[in-house]
Amino acid sequence: MPCLHQRGVDRHEAIKLAEEDGGDGEKTPPPPPDPQKKSEKSLVDRLCVGSHPVEASLRPERTVKLFKEAIDRNYVHIKFTDTRGGTELGIRVDHEACDFKKADFENCAGTAHIEGTLILDYVKVRRVADIDLDTLEGKGRLEKVEVSD
Repeated sequence: MPCLHQRGVDRHEAIKLAEEDGGDGEKTPPPPPDPQKKSEKSLVDRLCVGSHPVEASLRPERTVKLFKEAIDRNYVHIKFTDTRGGTELGIRVDHEACDFKKADFENCAGTAHIEGTLILDYVKVRRVADIDLDTLEGKGRLEKVEVSD
């Protein structure tokens, strides 16, 4: 094994590396998890509880016309805005479960009820959202879908 200085590591870095691994070349294992610390719920579990703020995620701009086109293509991106950095999910639109009776796409008014399925973190879920066409924002949640074998 080549010396550290032959691998481009200077003396100060070598000392630091030796301190980190205990000087015997073996990495010190990380400390065990603190049993007193509550484990954080998964993203899926958090989004399945209650209702969360959402927005239609459209590019290059957020317009009702682009939102309607996405619905017509059967694939819509909707973003949970209250997660760390936001969580944008693409869903296949389930037209039988959606309700567009209160949605006036031409006048950008009313509410569109959108539902569709996806797999998030290896869990099959149903995305349910009510989007106000005036703001393209609303409320949404996830529901775990039972998978039959």
